[in-house]
Amino acid sequence: MKKAHALAGLVLSTALLGAGISSAFAADETLRSLADKNGIYIGAILNSQWFSGGLPGNYEQIHKAQFNIVVAENEMKFDATEPQEGRFNYNNGDKMVKYAQQNGMRVRGHALAWHSQVPNWVNNYKNDKKKLLAVLKNHIEKVVGHWKGKVAEWDVVNEAISNNEPMWRSQSVWYQGIGPEFIDSAFVWTHAVDPDAELCYNDYNLEQGINPKAKAGFLLEQVKRWVKNGIPIHCVGSQTHVEDTTTDKHFIGSPDSLRSLAKELAKLNVKLKITELDIGFKSGINVSKKDLERQGQTFRQYLDIILEEPNADTYLIWGVSDKWSWLGGLNRQKGLIYDDNLKPKPAFDSILVRLQTYEPPKDTAKKDTVVQDSIKKDSTGKDSINAIRTIPSLNSLSMHVAGHTLFVTGAKTAKVDVFDMQGRPIFSAENNKGVFDLTTIAEGLYVVRVQSGFSNLTKRISIK
Repeated sequence: MKKAHALAGLVLSTALLGAGISSAFAADETLRSLADKNGIYIGAILNSQWFSGGLPGNYEQIHKAQFNIVVAENEMKFDATEPQEGRFNYNNGDKMVKYAQQNGMRVRGHALAWHSQVPNWVNNYKNDKKKLLAVLKNHIEKVVGHWKGKVAEWDVVNEAISNNEPMWRSQSVWYQGIGPEFIDSAFVWTHAVDPDAELCYNDYNLEQGINPKAKAGFLLEQVKRWVKNGIPIHCVGSQTHVEDTTTDKHFIGSPDSLRSLAKELAKLNVKLKITELDIGFKSGINVSKKDLERQGQTFRQYLDIILEEPNADTYLIWGVSDKWSWLGGLNRQKGLIYDDNLKPKPAFDSILVRLQTYEPPKDTAKKDTVVQDSIKKDSTGKDSINAIRTIPSLNSLSMHVAGHTLFVTGAKTAKVDVFDMQGRPIFSAENNKGVFDLTTIAEGLYVVRVQSGFSNLTKRISIK
């Protein structure tokens, strides 16, 4: 088997997303239950509006039903946790950690050392190396110490590599005041405070290739140096903020390039995590159904890396609903897996079906060490057996296939969606007769989802 997460989330296989949800149907399987089954973490940020109670109730219901790992959008960054020198504010972070513990979710900490969202007072010391080192060390010791044993993994250093050419970002206050050694020091200090936490370097554009002139190529050489010198780095986080285009003309990155990075990191015994995934379209364009289906296929291709590479374990999306997304600032839109009304998009279906149909390789011995590592480092704080109130399944649906005809019983009106084994939608229909003609579909294996009111049934079928 792949990675395991103690008992977190196992009770959710029959959970109802909650009364009144826009996408409401009783899910036999959720993204979360299937992620647990496949030994990976799948998650989404808690948007900043959540911390002040500014989101509808079904947002949280969806979040805790569908995901088993969580990270704050902004609430654990430097300016949020130490807005004034030596005065720390853990209130929002504590709220998220409590939420995660109550719902059996793993916690990511984001981020300790970053050039952005640093409070102005830090810049007072950019010409005093000794003082700036003390500031960073104190911040790490206090913040990591406060959540020791509760935050399972940290983005220790975030976005320290320049975009223009493979070199360190020179405009960072930490680089200007300390030099590149601030990176090594941050990892050492964090590990000293919490030796059980996984420590990541996190950055964007890592899906654009591992050649020496690319950001990932430069980073790979640094990881080799860190490992050789005993710097405690356990993972690389690929943000994976991708723009979907109708051609490849303006799109350099690819899932294949990110997979290549994962394979190179595996040689160094370092994990790859997808930490901030979104796949947006340019703002102002009309996004078609075909565009959304292609977007879903790309979400699936990145998921394949996490499922198939033994050193990849985390698939985290930078948001839940398109309505609350940072992508507007990048002149992008519709980059997440739920729409403005918190209804699942084709991307959600593509992820769900891929998790349902994934079959791990027969030789799974190489995963065993990762299994034990994940169990040891689980930091959810408590089992989730009583964390989420489960509602008995309302399903009375059943289905069977005879030749190219699908029969559905137990519902007056049913909607049927058929997906191929890669999670791509190939057929959709709705009627009140319960008989669906599948003659347009070639012979083979497929996944069928039947929805009727609040009931849902998903099953693998064979068309002969």
